[in-house]
Order: sequence, then C-alpha cells, then structure tokens
Amino acid sequence: MSNHLLNLCLAPLFLIVAGCGSSAEPALWRVDRADAASGAEPAGWLFGTIHALPAGTDWHGDTLDMALADADVLMVEISDLDRAEGERILTKLAIDPSLPPIRDRVSPLYRDELEDVMDEAGADPANFNYVETWAAALTLASMLQQRSRLDPDHGVDQSLIADWQGRPVIGLETTEEQFRIFDQLSGDEQQALLESLVAQAEEMAPEALSDAWIAGDTDKLAGLMDMGFEANSDLRAALLGRRNRRWVGPIVGQLQDGKQPFVAVGAGHMGGNDGLIALLEARGWKVTRVQ
Repeated sequence: MSNHLLNLCLAPLFLIVAGCGSSAEPALWRVDRADAASGAEPAGWLFGTIHALPAGTDWHGDTLDMALADADVLMVEISDLDRAEGERILTKLAIDPSLPPIRDRVSPLYRDELEDVMDEAGADPANFNYVETWAAALTLASMLQQRSRLDPDHGVDQSLIADWQGRPVIGLETTEEQFRIFDQLSGDEQQALLESLVAQAEEMAPEALSDAWIAGDTDKLAGLMDMGFEANSDLRAALLGRRNRRWVGPIVGQLQDGKQPFVAVGAGHMGGNDGLIALLEARGWKVTRVQ
C-alpha cells in the first residue's frame, strides 16, 4: 500500500498528470514590478509543473531555458524529495484501525463507481479498510496513474531540482506539512475528495489533463481542475487557496530582494481568484504570460 501512496505523495491529487507526446509547450509567466521600465529584466517567473512524465517527453524550450539560466533561486513545493521520509510520515498519519470499510465511507450513490475504479486500478478493497479516506483517494489515483504511461521519476519538479546546480533551492512546504494538509481535512472533505475521484475518474484521466498541459491550454486545464472541486469549495480552499496565500509571502520576499526567483509549483496553483497570479497582481506585481 505505501509504495502506491509514495508515488503520489508530493503533489495534490488532481495534479499527478503529464504529457504523453514527445514535446510540450507548457505555460510560463514572467513577473515584473508594476513600474518596471520597458526592456527591464524580469523580477521572476512562474511555471506550472506536473509531477510525473512519460520518459522522453521534452518540455524545454528556448524561452523556458533562458528564464532558468537567468534565475538566481528555484522555489518549489518541496525541495528535499526523500521517499523514505515520506513513507515514515505516511505510516504515522494514514493508518486508523477504527475506520469502517472503505465502501461505507462514500455515499450509496458512489459505491458502485468506487468498485469500478478499484477494479480498474487493480485494488483490493480489503487493503483499504484501515487507510484514512484521504490516503485511500491518493492511493487509488496513484494506482490509476501507474496503469498509464506516466512515471513519477520523470516529474518536472524533480528534474528542475536535479539540474539546479550551485544555486539555492527553496521549498515552500515540507513533506510532512503537505501530508498534514490532507490529514487535517474534515471527514466530509475527505469523503468529497474520494467521491470526486470516483465520479470523475474518466473525465480526469491523465490523458485529458496532459493534453491541456502539453498545449499550454491553461483555460482547459483550469476547467478540468475545477471539476475536481466543484462540489466542495472548502476542499479547494484547503488544497489550493490557503496554500497559495501562505506561499505568496516568501515569493514576494524573493522578488523584492532582486533574486529573480523561478517559482515552479503544481499547475493548479496558478489560475483562479485564489491562484498565485491573482495574489501577486493584488500585491502590485505585473504577471505576463510569455510561453
């Protein structure tokens, strides 16, 4: 069970997606001071990442590589991707022997669909009886991903960190903090998380999301993302909105210090009224898409 969870542990449920083609043109934004003169150097960049890729996908391009070369600091969700530590934390948080069977933790409307998703994922329901509902949702998403061509060892964030030689990397969260975001969801929010996965497994398939990411189609990607939260705004606030508000302070600090940060976090954190773009603009920064 834990190995399936660890493939997913470093990203929100609806962001474990990737491109299936040989090349991609993912969205990139530059950040400038509102009063920056024409031709001035960017203050920094925003880049929406995905956390798993099929081997061989080329997501680099001239504009992106120039931004990476000019940046002084890389800001990511988690800077030290330690799977052994993730397994230890997960074991501590995700097991509860007092839980009812997983089937009883969704409404009757979703029980047949849950069974179908488990069959598709190759999952044994008995193995989920003591797994907290949030962790069960993450595990099923990971197992479905493993049946696609996506490989979490070829994620964009991991590649960026590995290539960022000699320059500082700043993590906006720790592995434990990210797990605890899920663990601290209310019972209703955890149920909504699992039911959303079950109800939208086909629409939220990796291929649909990856096509939007490859094309840099942020509107389509945002629409697909919103499907995962449409029934529960509190869930969106917990997994995206509140985290974005915590992150924007350190990001602005690097911008103000002239560090030209390259901010690379899950693509779902960029758009919407609670996204990083809107939060930076509200603080007086200009954000412009350049790719």
